[in-house]
Amino acid sequence: MNAPQAPKKNGRLVLLGLFAIAAIPILAAQAAYQWWRPAGGRTFGQLIAQPAAPQAATWRLVTVGADCGNDWQSLLVASRQLRLAQGQETDRISRATSGRCGDAQLPALPASTHMDKPGLYLVDPHGNAVTYYTSAQLGDVEGQRKVIKEIGSLLKNNKGLG
Repeated sequence: MNAPQAPKKNGRLVLLGLFAIAAIPILAAQAAYQWWRPAGGRTFGQLIAQPAAPQAATWRLVTVGADCGNDWQSLLVASRQLRLAQGQETDRISRATSGRCGDAQLPALPASTHMDKPGLYLVDPHGNAVTYYTSAQLGDVEGQRKVIKEIGSLLKNNKGLG
């Protein structure tokens, strides 16, 4: 009589073992996320991710200046250089200015509450301000290299946009 019950116990143990094997990676991942949460991404600019402009067909580098002086002019030059430095992806990026300072060659966007600090904003085709760069970050060659690399990786990872 004991012989027929042995396979039934083995079957239950096998089933419980399979459930345990399936549950272990899920529980381990949850524990790792709870107690050893990974650090955030390393961006050179400040992440914003807020709606800031109307939708467009391309990504936009928007120049915002406190006054329309030398700082604003250097931001315009930086936006031109950053756009051209993207190589074959240059066509996916356009340049614009905020409503405060105008440039006859560039379209002006309406002033946005999320683009209120002077600097350079990267805006995605959906109209969301994605990152913000200060004049100080764009002032030296090393900072510009980091921004070029960061914009390049954003364009690469978002092939379907713009």
